[in-house]
Amino acid sequence: MPPPWHRNKIADKMSSRGAVAAPKSCRSRQLRSRLMNDESDLATPRRACLVQIYPADVVDGMMLIRDEALLIGSDDCCDLVLQDPSVSPQHARIRRVESGFEIEDLSSDSGTFVADQSVQRHRLISGDTIRLGMYLFKYLSAGSVESKYHETLYSALTRDALTGAMNQRYLLETLDRSIAAARRQGVPLSVVMIDIDDFKGINDQYGHLVGDAVLREFGQRLIETCRPDDLVARYGGEEFSLLLVGTDASDALALTQQCWEAIRRDPFRSNHDPIPVTASFGVACLQPDAEETGNALLRRADERMYDAKRAGRDQVMGPVDVK
Repeated sequence: MPPPWHRNKIADKMSSRGAVAAPKSCRSRQLRSRLMNDESDLATPRRACLVQIYPADVVDGMMLIRDEALLIGSDDCCDLVLQDPSVSPQHARIRRVESGFEIEDLSSDSGTFVADQSVQRHRLISGDTIRLGMYLFKYLSAGSVESKYHETLYSALTRDALTGAMNQRYLLETLDRSIAAARRQGVPLSVVMIDIDDFKGINDQYGHLVGDAVLREFGQRLIETCRPDDLVARYGGEEFSLLLVGTDASDALALTQQCWEAIRRDPFRSNHDPIPVTASFGVACLQPDAEETGNALLRRADERMYDAKRAGRDQVMGPVDVK
């Protein structure tokens, strides 16, 4: 059974430097990206989270709840979509009440269960187990020791420790799900492969500690340039990837150009002299009518990145059918 899919409702805009706006139509990782982008959220009393216990899910297994109501069901319009035939289209809602959160069953067919008891409306306390169809969640209030433990474990499983970007495993698992959702929902999707130019020369000239510092700052520049719902991952070594859900070719090129400018604009800091760093970028877009895996899409982006290398490095190469 496939894991739940999160609907993206935000249309964040980047700073006023002509940045690409976050796609309004994309339905991606809002709940999870909130947790990834602001790890202080769970220390705030008006926050809580759901941890998916079954089916086990590394990628989407921890979801942040804020002040607004969280609609759960099998319909794509829900905030948390559970792909299970026993889950009703609009099955349940978690909403904030005066001093916490409560869950309400929305006349579902199979019922809503808290601690194995069928409920119509129930005030949640930290540690409650919630069952909706085949899915089992644990509700954790903000600031609890267990929520901090799960947050730390989740970060260790999904993040690259050096750069703060997501890791390759997270990227690959998320990409296949994102492709399936993009086809189902009719939204565009783009990926970008990025390779630091002559990174071996940096290591040889300055040493591996400086090389690590360059990788760390490189990842941070990408994260700071991209939009909140964009996925920045360290693919391996000096290679990075971007997953841009709800982003067509022209917007993907515009955002990639911003990343290219952010990398080359200022030299990188080091204990030695400032180090000029450049990178080569390749962009590929999901073809709506073609059956294509995530790995195949990344290969196309990788080919365009190597085209940028062969053309002299330090540039962006877009999809072959987009100028």
